[in-house]
Amino acid sequence: MFDGPTVRLAISYDGGSQFSRVIAIDQAQPVGRPAVAILDDDSTLVCWLRRAAGHSELRSARVMKDGRVAEQRTIAKVAPGRASGFPRVAAHGRFAILCWTSGTPSVSSVRAVQISIPQ
Repeated sequence: MFDGPTVRLAISYDGGSQFSRVIAIDQAQPVGRPAVAILDDDSTLVCWLRRAAGHSELRSARVMKDGRVAEQRTIAKVAPGRASGFPRVAAHGRFAILCWTSGTPSVSSVRAVQISIPQ
């Protein structure tokens, strides 16, 4: 079904009794480390890390309730390797807060950004 590393999503709207079909979010060099938040309109915001030339990227995708990936974007460049940690996401209303670790193992900081979710 999927060859190589892939960020995938399956959603349950009944407390885990049944899940949607598996949706491929990223098959282009993902590192992984996903974070997920369900939005007020029952769409899902997925964040993860992807390899890029000389760095990694924090990416996000919005998946609609019907399984369609409505939008995907790069949020920030991050350090390659474990120094970038695991991203986190929390949603409220039409906004989401994404947090991640920036820097190197010896000098790092937590960064955060608020993004608007279109209706």
